[in-house]
Amino acid sequence: LLTVIDFVTNSIGCQVRCVIGHSKGSASILNCASNVARQELEDGKDVTCKCFVNLAGRYRVPEIHDPLSKFGEEQRAEMMKKGFFEITSAWGDGRIFKVTKEDLDAYKLQSVADTPKVLVHLRKDSSVRVLTIHGHQDEVVSVQNAFRFDEEIANHSLHVIKQANHNFNGTKYLDEMVEQIVTFYNSVYNET
Repeated sequence: LLTVIDFVTNSIGCQVRCVIGHSKGSASILNCASNVARQELEDGKDVTCKCFVNLAGRYRVPEIHDPLSKFGEEQRAEMMKKGFFEITSAWGDGRIFKVTKEDLDAYKLQSVADTPKVLVHLRKDSSVRVLTIHGHQDEVVSVQNAFRFDEEIANHSLHVIKQANHNFNGTKYLDEMVEQIVTFYNSVYNET
């Protein structure tokens, strides 16, 4: 992501001032935010992208959500027989996903230590700020993850939408989310 920001800034001539990620995409923006904070804190680099928005991101708290727990014995047996099993999208859109042993192994490799390691530079006071927006009714990533980010990140703002699910009920809460992001952005750059 830092390479993309650098390319957009230096090759296209546009300034990237805010990056937004949803769900698994939030892991990338948080990693980028931490690297930007490191550049500022350790290298003394003046950073232009200081605003990062985490939409329904996962902290990886195993006692709250274990991704392997949703797969049953029948699915494991199918994997042993075929080398994979299929699951239907939880969002009711009819998509079918093929889950392989490699997919399950990848989940195992993503340990609890990953998120705290990524956030190490965000625990310190820098000009980098993170906004987390999370639905209280999120059925995919528990809202407890948002509260964990709020505890761990020094310059953090949290907005929980009481009735929103993981995808924020489509566009139902879009105006509220945009208002929160614009307000946050303006506070980061002292703009009104």
